[in-house]
Amino acid sequence: MSLFRRSLKSSFRSSNESETPERTAGVSRRQLLAGMVASAGGLYVLGTALSSPLAQAAQPANGPLPPLPAWHDPKASHPLLGSILVAEGNRRLSPAALVDWSQAHSMVLLGEHHDNPDHHQLERWLIDALVARRQLGGVALEMLDTTQDAALSLANRTSLAVAGLPDDELQQLLAWNARWPFTDYAPLLRGALDSGAPLASASLSAAQLEASMAAGQPPLALPEAVLRLQREALDEGHCGLLGAERLDAMLRAQLARDQQMAERLEGLAADGATSLLVCGSGHARRDIGVPRWLDGSTLSVALMPVAWDDAGQPLTHLTDYLPESAGAAPAYDLVWFTPATAPVADACEGLRETMQSTVS
Repeated sequence: MSLFRRSLKSSFRSSNESETPERTAGVSRRQLLAGMVASAGGLYVLGTALSSPLAQAAQPANGPLPPLPAWHDPKASHPLLGSILVAEGNRRLSPAALVDWSQAHSMVLLGEHHDNPDHHQLERWLIDALVARRQLGGVALEMLDTTQDAALSLANRTSLAVAGLPDDELQQLLAWNARWPFTDYAPLLRGALDSGAPLASASLSAAQLEASMAAGQPPLALPEAVLRLQREALDEGHCGLLGAERLDAMLRAQLARDQQMAERLEGLAADGATSLLVCGSGHARRDIGVPRWLDGSTLSVALMPVAWDDAGQPLTHLTDYLPESAGAAPAYDLVWFTPATAPVADACEGLRETMQSTVS
């Protein structure tokens, strides 16, 4: 049974739980999807990628890779924890092999759960690994939008100086959106800036999103399976609180985000280099997300929290975690298993209150 068809258990299990079979809190499909669909897409200042000396001179190097970061919860335990599985064929890769796979593609999408600190650490690790291989072409973040492009242009021109700014000054320079906890993403920002590779926005502005949701637009020319899965993800991610009209508007916005992220990631592409997109896991899906809008060589990596079934047993089959795909191929190329975060008590109740206050 799929991960999205059962209640899950957090991987935050203490080392003595084998002696004390205490159950952990469940994570529902809606709670997982809520963090996957509340994102915005973006554009990039064209030309910056080609100006990067790293991008122009990128050649694979076989130097030592940085050490993997420790999990935030040192007691986290699960048979799949830390495993990297190839979705088609279900074989394992080492972290070094993941870097090799990344080097073989011009564009890599890292699909995160926004509230998972281990995901942010692994993203920074891959940035550093590609820098060590002299392979990083650029980094685009869903957390940056088009209103920040002028600031990003300045930051890219003076990247080494900007990378050393204190947190408060860097936030101010980038006009950072407080919706995204700065401490979560500061290491990614600094890693890209330190490398000299361009840093890009990957999200639409609020005004652009609102325009994409306007009524009276032509029908969406996509396969029905793609539209159905997008609608289902949006509906469940919003706890079934969206009416049909609002759901259609949200679908138009989601597709606009995906197209914008694709354009920005493609704008970073440079010969012989690998550019990264950090985004929510829904956007990273090959079947319905950003890769649908890309023609180049792409690799989709899902950063996936490990899970437990209702009886407290670990879910150990890849099929337990992969969502239904709109095509014959899996939704992701690779799945990298991490600890889970503690579940929100009732994410749907908080969303319900927010929507009611908006209406009133």
